[in-house]
Amino acid sequence: MVSVESKDAGDEHDPKKHGEKKKVGYLKMKVVESLKKEYVTNKVVESLETNTTIISDKSTSYVDLEKQYDVESKVILKKDISKVLPWVHTAISNAKRLLLDVHHRIDDNFLQNYLNEFCFKFNSRYFDDLFGRLMIAAVSYRWDYLEEPCG
Repeated sequence: MVSVESKDAGDEHDPKKHGEKKKVGYLKMKVVESLKKEYVTNKVVESLETNTTIISDKSTSYVDLEKQYDVESKVILKKDISKVLPWVHTAISNAKRLLLDVHHRIDDNFLQNYLNEFCFKFNSRYFDDLFGRLMIAAVSYRWDYLEEPCG
């Protein structure tokens, strides 16, 4: 699942880059076990605020989201995907290129880690002190999957 925040570009609006006065915000990518609407609804509700507008394809997985969110669903033809969901399309294309070029072979157990790395790089592209932020993220990471604490 891929979600990309789009913001009003305001004075920074460049029609060649942002199209309809929108610019990209944060990116989230999540490996999902299923595309059933119950599973997708739970994942979306976990990661979005209630006053969010969702622009999506016309998947039946999003039917239950219309009760909680303002959902704009559109049938997206392959030729129009880069116009309707431009940042989602760009993020998926760039992530695929990274995985093919750098990692070559992707083990299912580590796919979410690779996507997390890509999202971190994407979301931190404008940070001034990237090393400092990386150190904070590294030392505050929770090792929930370990059964016993290291020590």
